[in-house]
Amino acid sequence: MPASDVRVCFPSGTRMAVAQLLDRSYHRANTALYCYFLVVLAWAPLPLASNRDWSTRLLAGLLLAGGLWAVVLLLLRHLRVTPALRGAWLPLAALVLVQLWVALQLALGISVTPDATRQALLLGCGLVAAFVLVLLLVDSRERVLFTTRVMIWCGVFQAFFAGAMMMSDVEQIAFLDKIFDRGSASGTFVNRNHLAGFLEMNLAIGIGMLVAQLHSSPAANWREFTRRTIDTMLSRKFRLRLYLAIMVIALVLTRSRMGNSAFFTSLLVCGALGMVLQRRVTRNAVVFFVSLLLVDMYILGNWFGVDEVVERLRNTSLEEEHRDEVARDSIVMWRDHFWAGTGADTFFLAYVDGGYMSEDSLYFRHAENDYLELGSGFGFIGFSLLATTVLASLRQALLAQRRRKSRVLQGLGFASTMGVSSILIHSFSDFNLHITVNSLWFIVLLAFAWVAAFAREGREQA
Repeated sequence: MPASDVRVCFPSGTRMAVAQLLDRSYHRANTALYCYFLVVLAWAPLPLASNRDWSTRLLAGLLLAGGLWAVVLLLLRHLRVTPALRGAWLPLAALVLVQLWVALQLALGISVTPDATRQALLLGCGLVAAFVLVLLLVDSRERVLFTTRVMIWCGVFQAFFAGAMMMSDVEQIAFLDKIFDRGSASGTFVNRNHLAGFLEMNLAIGIGMLVAQLHSSPAANWREFTRRTIDTMLSRKFRLRLYLAIMVIALVLTRSRMGNSAFFTSLLVCGALGMVLQRRVTRNAVVFFVSLLLVDMYILGNWFGVDEVVERLRNTSLEEEHRDEVARDSIVMWRDHFWAGTGADTFFLAYVDGGYMSEDSLYFRHAENDYLELGSGFGFIGFSLLATTVLASLRQALLAQRRRKSRVLQGLGFASTMGVSSILIHSFSDFNLHITVNSLWFIVLLAFAWVAAFAREGREQA
């Protein structure tokens, strides 16, 4: 209950004491839930990216518990409805309708694998809770900075762990012996391409927060330039730049063709677009993005083997790849179940047992293309609702970069734009959105767009 709701029937001294007590209660409850949410975020990547049945259910349960906690606090007025939550009514409504549609797929017997669809419904509700928790809890400049810092730390840990395991004689994944993709970085992810997707999103967050710290005007003289350089070397900005370099190294070490291509493509496009939208086409901004490309891609990349990624891209051919066959079959499957789909997360059974697997294809558990798998599973009805959420969030992320005066919120809008765009590019040849922790990070990035667009702006230093 906010202090302003304390009734005037109390004497002034009593009112003040009650108001202070309520304020302390509000902040403690709010902070406790916020810390809980950060712990859940930090846990999510560790147990094989939460991509096993038990870990998916556990993560969904933890997120739903946080959502229920938030509802109780709202009823007790220990938590306030934020401008970001009010502004995000459209994507939130679309996400809720998606879950209702999945429930309807179960009720009507549309799903060909009810158990998988039930788990998809559970995870989907958990992701809706995560979306709401971000909108409710990340409501200040300090929380934006700390939340993004925790997510970046998760990316740096994965980069360190993946690099150490790859360069050691004992390659492990989540402290289990690796079976697949030995000789490439995968962290606690089974598939290197999915670690690449995770790193893409964390790199976008880090770059966005670094963009927020760029000076808006060039140094007036060499003395000011020297002072700024020394300040940078001693500040968090330098540590953040180091974190980005570490994650880029790990991204290169994944040897993921589409992961690296998606990252650098989104960096080029979103970097140029961000400078225009934020009206920061300055020497500092240009030097920053050029340094990201030259230092990270050329120097660090060549040192740690970007030539192997380039070689894999050069040698890619339709004859050697089998993803085109499964994509072709998935198009046929979606066409046959265009409106209603086969049920959320039912691709494997529908593909193999449904007679859609062609003779020249291999066994695939996923369509190797998020758009085709989501479309064939959720049908056009569910797919269009998901697309509404993504497109509406991207629009707000772009508007935030243009309209907001707060550099932190502009940077958050950039992080959302670049992270979402990178995964959307990567999704043409992979299934990152069907990896539990990557779908969680993606939904958090979508929520960041609305925080960037609607959060109250505080005072910031130039």
